[in-house]
Amino acid sequence: MKEIWAPQVFVIVFLALPLLKPYIKAFRLLDGLVWLPLLAVIITVLIFPAYGFRPELLPVLFVGFLINAAHLVSRLIDSRYSRSPVLTIVLLVFLTAAVIPMFAFSSRAYSEAEENARAAITLNVGNTDKDYVLRIYEAGQPDTFSAIPKPVVFIIPPELGSAASVDLICRELRGKGYTVVTYSRRGLDAPLGHWRIFRRGTDLYSVNERGKNLEAERKADIEFLLPLLPSSLGAAGRGEAPPLLLAGYGAGGSALAYLAGENDFASRYGKVLGVIAIECRLWSSYRKKDPHESDIPVSAGKVRYQWGLFTNRLRNIGPQRVIRMGPLPGMNIPIMYLLSGRALDAPKGQLPYEAIFDALRSSSGPVTLAAVESAGPLDYQDFPYTYPVYSFLLPGLKDAQKSENPIADTAGIIGNFAVYLLERAGAAETGTLPRQTIEAPVYLESKGLPGFRL
Repeated sequence: MKEIWAPQVFVIVFLALPLLKPYIKAFRLLDGLVWLPLLAVIITVLIFPAYGFRPELLPVLFVGFLINAAHLVSRLIDSRYSRSPVLTIVLLVFLTAAVIPMFAFSSRAYSEAEENARAAITLNVGNTDKDYVLRIYEAGQPDTFSAIPKPVVFIIPPELGSAASVDLICRELRGKGYTVVTYSRRGLDAPLGHWRIFRRGTDLYSVNERGKNLEAERKADIEFLLPLLPSSLGAAGRGEAPPLLLAGYGAGGSALAYLAGENDFASRYGKVLGVIAIECRLWSSYRKKDPHESDIPVSAGKVRYQWGLFTNRLRNIGPQRVIRMGPLPGMNIPIMYLLSGRALDAPKGQLPYEAIFDALRSSSGPVTLAAVESAGPLDYQDFPYTYPVYSFLLPGLKDAQKSENPIADTAGIIGNFAVYLLERAGAAETGTLPRQTIEAPVYLESKGLPGFRL
């Protein structure tokens, strides 16, 4: 991998040179330097559509506006373009402070040659209502389906980032011998709205309802796409279909958990080995909290009765909230809940994951809960490499040992669960799939899965 630094270097140079102009003799006659800060701001703005939203660039963008404002004011009040040394020092300090996070949280990406050599196959599928783009990361040659079919990992992508945010995870799994399929769907991947659901979906009723709608959308995606997988992979009519592991992020994980609990799910999709629900909340397991109603004795006088009604209304002012009283998923096929290390920070950290712990501890399995202690809620995606600032702002368990390669660890957890399920099913291809040592500490709690380990 390599750092994407070239545009940032130009931005820094273009912002710094005009600040140093009055104090470097060779620059004093170069009037054109005054336009460099404006060009730096334009380059910074253009980075966003080119590389995606980069929060680590916001401080530099702010400083760029300050420097441009200082240049404008200086030229308006002094035609000789002089400036106070104090102001220059202050702007240089601000620039230095803004540059540190820009480089500290810079994205890392594959080189162009490696990208072209390992690109995914894309297919457009859908109907008049929905437009899907499948991304297929093929392991081996297509004709291997007729011999020992390669296990397939079907990933329902996260709402935050969609399929592009799990590209490195898919590539890592392909390198371990799995064919990986994921998808994007036009009209569903709107990150800003989904962030509020992720943060408040287990608290506020209106937000929880939106989370339930997302679960329903992802369930419809799964039920539409699963029957299309054999033909999309070229396996139809060419021997036995491959074993299938389903992994879903967020609402997709919740939808998979509830589908896995349906009595006819295993019979409809007999090749499904199990399910991994990653950073899901099980929004359908919450119900609207009843309004507060204090008891008013029948013998109470009129004044006390009216006062009781008034206090009840006061207590019910504000957003309606939810309570964990809805149905939990069944456990007809093996399921793993893969959670952030924050879930281990009891009792406060477990509150958003309350339904997951209830599902685990009220069931006899087969179910397991795994949490990389240092992983934040976005660290099971590509974000530790592509958006490191998110990992910094949303860390896992405090003081936990950090993973040296979170992408490999995430793929390793998925792959190790697949290997265990293949061994459990007595599949022939188990010997060709390696187990991986997970470098970071992992909390594991299981029921009905004897001998399972990571």
